[in-house]
Amino acid sequence: EKGIREAMERAVLWYLSLLVQAFPPTFYTVLWTYPDVWVRACAPRDPVKAMGDVAHVFKALQFFGFLYVASWTIPPWYNFVLLGLGQYLNFKVYELIGQTGVYYGVRFNKHVPWRTEFPYSMMRDPQYIGCMLTTLAISSNVPYQHCVVLLVGYVYLMWLESSERTPRATTTTTKSS
Repeated sequence: EKGIREAMERAVLWYLSLLVQAFPPTFYTVLWTYPDVWVRACAPRDPVKAMGDVAHVFKALQFFGFLYVASWTIPPWYNFVLLGLGQYLNFKVYELIGQTGVYYGVRFNKHVPWRTEFPYSMMRDPQYIGCMLTTLAISSNVPYQHCVVLLVGYVYLMWLESSERTPRATTTTTKSS
């Protein structure tokens, strides 16, 4: 009975980890599609800061989910290259457009300067490309289902954010960023 219970607990945690990987694209879709709802829900907080805080919680949950399901073997050398490239792209995106650009400031009526230098000179969505490279880097240590969910989510978000199908927020907050 103890062995069955432990196996059930492991299975539940495995699926919970998978669900945690899948949830952020749903949240980001709601924010991208209905920015006014988020601005009103956050008021008087800055919606960019609030979105960043929620995104960091998601990343922490994803990280702990990965820790639970990961196999602890040394990956091939090229995984370290993919990890380095992926994180470098993410760092550059934050450096160039900051929190306001990363966390949908444009949808919340905040000014986000258009950038044309690297990595934007080489690719359309360097942040998501960086996330995909990072996901590929961990793919030899994490169940493929978890990686596929993340990769599909990133491709979907690239498509979603490729155009503004709904109006930007018309509501403003009392605080500016």
